[in-house]
Amino acid sequence: MERVKQNIWDNYHAVYVHIPFCKQKCLYCDFASYACFGEEEMRAYTEALCHEIEVRVEEASKVAAGATIYFGGGTPSVLPIDCLEQIVATLKACGFWQEPAEATIEVNPGTADLTKLKRLRAAGFDRISFGVQSLQDAELRGIGRIHSAQEALAAIDMARAADFGRISCDLIYGLPGQTLASLENTVSRLIQTGIEHMSVYGLIVEEGTPLERLVSSGKILLPEEDTAADMYELVQSLLAKAGFERYEISNYAKNGQYSRHNTVYWQYHPYVAFGAASCGMEENCRRTAISTVPEYIAAAKALTPATWSTSELYYIEELTPAQQLEEFMFMGLRRSVGANLAEARARFGVDVWQRYQTQLAPFLERDYVRYDAVTERLYLTAKGMEIGNQIFTIFIDA
Repeated sequence: MERVKQNIWDNYHAVYVHIPFCKQKCLYCDFASYACFGEEEMRAYTEALCHEIEVRVEEASKVAAGATIYFGGGTPSVLPIDCLEQIVATLKACGFWQEPAEATIEVNPGTADLTKLKRLRAAGFDRISFGVQSLQDAELRGIGRIHSAQEALAAIDMARAADFGRISCDLIYGLPGQTLASLENTVSRLIQTGIEHMSVYGLIVEEGTPLERLVSSGKILLPEEDTAADMYELVQSLLAKAGFERYEISNYAKNGQYSRHNTVYWQYHPYVAFGAASCGMEENCRRTAISTVPEYIAAAKALTPATWSTSELYYIEELTPAQQLEEFMFMGLRRSVGANLAEARARFGVDVWQRYQTQLAPFLERDYVRYDAVTERLYLTAKGMEIGNQIFTIFIDA
């Protein structure tokens, strides 16, 4: 299949597949994920998802060489392994999965077993992301996780035995019952496993989640704001001492083991997405699929090559040049290397430094932001990352 060769931002640089199933929904989760479906529905979903991929085969010509693959959720690993293999085979047959620079799958440690991980590796996944969150059993139970600390550590060992050379773990600080000592124990034990990537997030109490109701009623108490701030600083210190580079606001890597897939998002380059609630970006629009499983299955099965792009399966959001520049800056400034202003000028026709230098001046003077005139990059300092949202507002309604 002939590849489209245009500007770097005209082609898809990542392929995302959403698997919306879980064994048990975590108390804090507001993602499009469901714990109420069994194997029959999962297999019907797989068939619908594969049909969506096949119908959209023409788009594969826009997939750039080395485009990354990411299976997220939900918990992709709850899907029967043959279903996952079927989706991978369909992506390959249709030209969306070529020779990816990285192919990642999210796995809940409570759903990992060696046979499954070996089959995932054989299918072509070379990176695995475990939702560990904590290595304290009480903290895990407090947020509704289905795995124990020991199961999380065992899953890392199994991934290595299955020949996954790249392993990432997610952590959350500010959990119910969490202390500085328990957080230090968790981070230190994960460092000792030898993994080379961690994503660390402060707990957010999302509206409408069970966690919000429990916190509002006083049934769950969260660490004080000052304690949460101390936890943030503790994480920075522990990971820095262990040789982890903070390459994005919430992401840390050793030996350059960055998430190449997420870097596509942060660079604001186009990506294609499949599945319920999946969101892809192309040129000047964002395409988001229906989030509920039965509705997705019905709409996806009805797609045809002639009608898919206008199907009610998708919500299309047209992005103005101002919105694109705003999002480009938000995403770029999350990275330690910052936003590429030369690319902003080429893509959007805006000299960001000239237009926003006055608004940026107070943050530059206090060393929250720096500008490298040689590379034309604007970036946040370590302390600037702590107040990133304040700086991002400069670019709203650009």
